[in-house]
Amino acid sequence: MALNDEQVRALLLATRETRDVEIDCDELLAQLPAYVEQRSAVPAAERGGFTEVEAHLRLCRNCREEWQALVSAIDDIT
Repeated sequence: MALNDEQVRALLLATRETRDVEIDCDELLAQLPAYVEQRSAVPAAERGGFTEVEAHLRLCRNCREEWQALVSAIDDIT
């Protein structure tokens, strides 16, 4: 089975984003509320401590959709 261009790009991105320490989806979901809170309360230049969360969000479409839904819900409230 041949890969299309989009699949090749996704594989290259995943390879480039591989880290020695990575979190899985369950760990991402456990850290997501704190991550979203920090992003809404702390200026971008002062943020930190969530490099694994950000790496996981770049690679995992399902978790990225959960994050976007949470951010959207918070935006609707505020």
